[in-house]
Amino acid sequence: MVATRLTDRSDFLDPAVKEKKRFEQMLDERVAAGLNKGIEVLMTEVEFVCATTQKADDFNPDASGNPSPDVMDIGPSETARKIVEIVSSHTRMLIGSTDKNMLDVFNQEVGLRTFTALCKHLKRQRISVAGSIKLISDMNHYFSYIQTLKNQNLLQYFIALRELAQIYLVGAEDAKELATIIADGDRFHGIFRAEDVYEYAGRRADWFQIRPKVDRALYGYGCCVM
Repeated sequence: MVATRLTDRSDFLDPAVKEKKRFEQMLDERVAAGLNKGIEVLMTEVEFVCATTQKADDFNPDASGNPSPDVMDIGPSETARKIVEIVSSHTRMLIGSTDKNMLDVFNQEVGLRTFTALCKHLKRQRISVAGSIKLISDMNHYFSYIQTLKNQNLLQYFIALRELAQIYLVGAEDAKELATIIADGDRFHGIFRAEDVYEYAGRRADWFQIRPKVDRALYGYGCCVM
């Protein structure tokens, strides 16, 4: 039609031009809806893996009732390996099949939703000082994967998550140091507030023993049992 001068591309009132724009908008909406549905299915799978493969003694070795092994596996857990494998396989599928802007949006959304799923998962765990080594390995594993996406904004969330894992490594005798970490907002790049970090600290296996000392260091008073 353009070749025969039946339509003018520069005429935004031309019916053919308007119809083309309407079709392109509809196509973009359908693609976005399809990607969103794909991400929802992916996150359902991630949450299922978290719920079914994470062992109670991954982050709390004493939970198994067996003596601690002489040689501890300090690599990432089976759960962390599976999650990275699942998520990376989905992000790789779009490489070369869509434009860079769409790929960046998809990767950022997948990364943020994975971050949210991991935060929910962490709140369901019981973590000892000995088990914190495995947790830190997991967080480093997630961080290394997110680095490959080359998205600095997204990377900040996983830097904060990696820092969060450090609160479980602090020994019970260093409650004051733990309180200092909890109150240090800059440490978590604004991703986690002090009250958020305090809530995560409550997942420590020894929390009920050290909480009075942490509260005293944070607020200047002990913990009262009602």
